[in-house]
Amino acid sequence: MQDPGRLPQEGIGRKDLNQICRRFTLIQRERLQRIEHELLPSQQDFIRLLPLLFHINHPMLPGFVNTTTPAGIPNFSPTKLQLLTAKRISRSFDYQKRARRRFYIQGLYLMGSIGSVAHTLGSDFDVWLCHDPALRQSALESLKIKAKRIESWAQALNLELHIFVMNADRFRRGERETLSYDSSGSTQRRLLLEEFYRTGVLLAGRYPLWWLVPPEEERRYSEYAAMLLHKRFVDPLDCIDFGGLETLSADEFFSAAHWQLFKGIEAPYKTILKLFLTEAYSQEFPAVQWLCQGAKAEIYAGQDNADELDPYVLLYRRLEQYLSGRGESARLELVRRCFYFKTGQKLSRKLADREPSWQQRLMERLSREWQWSQADLSLFDSRESWKIDRVLEERDMLVRELTRSFRLLTDFARTHSEGGSIDTQELSLLGRKLYTALEKRPGKVDSINPGISRDLEESQLSLHYTEDAGETSGWLLYLGEVNHDQAQVATPIKATTGLIELLTWCQLNGIMGPHTRISLYPETCPVTKTELRSLLEALAVCYPRGMYSCAPLAELASQPYALACTLFINVGTDPMAHLSRQGKQLTSNRCDPLSFGAAHVSLVAQIEQLVRTSWGEILLFIHQGETGLLKSLCHYLQLLLFRPAGDLPEVTAHSYSSVRSKGISRRVEELFNQVSRAFSPTGHGLHSRYLLQLSDNHYLIHNSQERFSYIRLSSPEELTDLLAQPLTRFSPLVIDPLTLTESPLPAIYALNRPGIIQLFYFDHKDQTQLYLLDEQGALFQQQLPLTEEYYLLLQQQRFINNICLMRNLQEKEPAHRLLLAAPEFFRLSQTRDGCFIANPSKPPRNRLADDYLELRLLSEGLNLNHASWVLLSGEREFSSLEYGDQLFQQVAEHILAQRQSRQTYPIYLTGLQLSCLSSGSSVSTMQLFNLKRRLEQRLGEALTCLSKGTAKPVNPV
Repeated sequence: MQDPGRLPQEGIGRKDLNQICRRFTLIQRERLQRIEHELLPSQQDFIRLLPLLFHINHPMLPGFVNTTTPAGIPNFSPTKLQLLTAKRISRSFDYQKRARRRFYIQGLYLMGSIGSVAHTLGSDFDVWLCHDPALRQSALESLKIKAKRIESWAQALNLELHIFVMNADRFRRGERETLSYDSSGSTQRRLLLEEFYRTGVLLAGRYPLWWLVPPEEERRYSEYAAMLLHKRFVDPLDCIDFGGLETLSADEFFSAAHWQLFKGIEAPYKTILKLFLTEAYSQEFPAVQWLCQGAKAEIYAGQDNADELDPYVLLYRRLEQYLSGRGESARLELVRRCFYFKTGQKLSRKLADREPSWQQRLMERLSREWQWSQADLSLFDSRESWKIDRVLEERDMLVRELTRSFRLLTDFARTHSEGGSIDTQELSLLGRKLYTALEKRPGKVDSINPGISRDLEESQLSLHYTEDAGETSGWLLYLGEVNHDQAQVATPIKATTGLIELLTWCQLNGIMGPHTRISLYPETCPVTKTELRSLLEALAVCYPRGMYSCAPLAELASQPYALACTLFINVGTDPMAHLSRQGKQLTSNRCDPLSFGAAHVSLVAQIEQLVRTSWGEILLFIHQGETGLLKSLCHYLQLLLFRPAGDLPEVTAHSYSSVRSKGISRRVEELFNQVSRAFSPTGHGLHSRYLLQLSDNHYLIHNSQERFSYIRLSSPEELTDLLAQPLTRFSPLVIDPLTLTESPLPAIYALNRPGIIQLFYFDHKDQTQLYLLDEQGALFQQQLPLTEEYYLLLQQQRFINNICLMRNLQEKEPAHRLLLAAPEFFRLSQTRDGCFIANPSKPPRNRLADDYLELRLLSEGLNLNHASWVLLSGEREFSSLEYGDQLFQQVAEHILAQRQSRQTYPIYLTGLQLSCLSSGSSVSTMQLFNLKRRLEQRLGEALTCLSKGTAKPVNPV
């Protein structure tokens, strides 16, 4: 007959279950005692009091919200010590034991390193607070407020506490919960659950049902747990079911490995043990043998040694087995070091008058097992003060392991990505993260100390400038005092092309400090000690906290952009030296550093550009020569392309090598900030252009297909031709404040507006200079004989109105804007200091006289040499077919005959009609005005010839 006290066909009864539960409870109790021994008295009070705070609502105890906040923990009754502790905190506290109909807090659990050999005074506390799943939202919010207030109280006691208010039913179903400060939520539910089962300590409430599911039944956990509850071998009010570990999807495993590797980049020592464990698990996937299952098997077998059941000892043993089996002794040594560092023990510094703690005794036993010598322990215990040579060696090894982990993760994703559940985008972003944080490449200032040492500052360093026969120069950094002769046999710790890269590397990694003595070699070194000191002070202002942390993955999803830009100009170079030798620096009042003196020399010989990007990288670019400034500027603009909307970073510039250094740095700094604002969305936008003078040339900076570049203009004619080129869209021109100071162009372009034709005129002696900006910002220029303002504007207005009307008639729908956007007229004048100003001028409003003679062009297109065309003067037509080469002379004679006393003032074209526009051809305003100018020029030449009685040679239009 079957025993009714035993599980059918399971070989275990209620007595066995009770015995297993007692074993777990005793182990938990010992870990709790260990926790209390590790804490300060006030922290001990906190841990002791924590269950009571959630068992009752008392206004005099920490965390109180109101009397209706969910409270009550089953199977919990405060001890005398807990009540005395509460009384010590609040003298007026009085505990009233009351019968409860319902307990709203199902359990309170500590998890993580607490109570293990890896716990240190700086370790944080993760607490799972499991509530009744039936709680209303308002009650749940009140409970969360209470948890936050208790966290704040813990912070006052120097405890970093994180209370995770959770619903066990939702967690078991896989619904999203954030249950660990170091986890990414539900994507790692089972791996987080494994850590909870392995490290969790029951403070009060229900014990995990997982305890009572035998190790051999893990593969059918849900079925077995349901049977325990259904057959009433377990009281459901005594336990809580978080679920089992019987299944693990590839995407969840990938997410966990991804998360650990992500954290390991910035703090490899803290996460490399978990990385290695994930690697070991990956070799078993999908039939993973969980660490917590091994611990459970030990307990079921009767193991009660807390040291052997320590969660981190179990972790180490698993990694030891894995790496030994693979013959990877070097990686095993790394695991041992990480484990030792994790415990925070310093076995070489034992105090004779103090009894060793249980952690010390455990680590002493393990260190003997690892055959570590006293010298090994002394080296490891001094890690926080390791210097750069040892740190570089350790960093390279850690980087190799992180890179290896990424490769294994990539292989895992490739193997298990068939179902499409693994997000390869995450892998791509992680690859970028590794690339930006760990990859060494020219121009990148790399971080060498990912949590290895606290202080890399050296007491003595030597900087050597080197230059070979090919004039290739560079800088070498040596530890200690290393003179020129010693440097021939010594190995530099760092070599760079530019000094700023080397100094930045030292500043960001904390190698140079306020007490570091620096020697400069050779004696003819181009950088003086005064300049070196100024450079270091500037870098300390730019990067006061040393190396910046890595960028979040969200930033890596988009293209990098500049967060900060610092320029160092002419380091070790005096651009005035050759001018001083030639005596040119005093021969002119031109003081613009970009076009200085009578020789128009640029005083920017070299720029070292330091940029911090949104990807967490700090990059250094060196640009030489006259165009180096432009290349540096275009490169910076390129790095602003993908910057989100908002304020632009302020560029700062530094120069210390000459008497004009302050002026040079201020000019370049202003230029960078002005240009970046001009191309920004809040400025003139990407379609704008920026004109500046550098040396004797002008340069136009522009953006084309999201690439910034510059065009060199070596003469005024080239500038005029470029500005006259027709544009396909509105492209405003921004002129540098120190460029074209004697030209009216800055005043003209300052008024440029899209979609409006603007005409400017300036009378000088016997000439009128005409400037016209079309709707897109292209510039038309024409020089005319001095003309009365009224007739000049009248003629130009008629032609512009004719253009607008002609275009409007060709539109599919009436374009009222073209009719309403009237042209604008401005009179140019000069101030006493030669600056041009533009004043609005009202266009004529009077009607033309009835006898006014209009002159219009009728043609198929713009090219008058390949088709017939007609000039229409009043009612008289002059056809190119009829008059040929004599057409302009005939038109001029006709118009001259209509004038009183045959006056020879200029002939203006008042309108045109092009049949090509009817077929949809596009003709710009610039092309039309250029045609107008050519015709008026030919007519003017014919008029002059007639007045002088000479023949006119034939030229094409």
